[in-house]
Amino acid sequence: MKPQFSELLEFEQQRQQAITRPDLVLLERLLAEDLVHIHSTGMVHNKQQLLTHIERMGGFIAISRATPEIRLEGNIAILTGNTRNTIRLLETGEEKVRFGFSTLVLRRMPQGWQIVLSQLTPYQS
Repeated sequence: MKPQFSELLEFEQQRQQAITRPDLVLLERLLAEDLVHIHSTGMVHNKQQLLTHIERMGGFIAISRATPEIRLEGNIAILTGNTRNTIRLLETGEEKVRFGFSTLVLRRMPQGWQIVLSQLTPYQS
């Protein structure tokens, strides 16, 4: 495994922990200022909107994901794979499980990797 792949897998673990705890300080550091986040519902958030959303929902309950496929193109990394997210609906507090295919596009910045695009395309609910 390439050393950068280990670094990217560690980044993904940090991302999952930041979302489930939630740790908004860490999550803010992991997200690029120009982030585009596309939820499984099609709702689109920028960085600040996503941080507010995660804070309001109290974080995800759980994220279960196999080791993602990683493509590295210079300072851009693409992590893809199946994921199972357990969330709490804002409107009702009800727990829901979202199955889907996740895509993360990361850009290497002087301070480290940051997510510039994240999307979950649902394939089962």
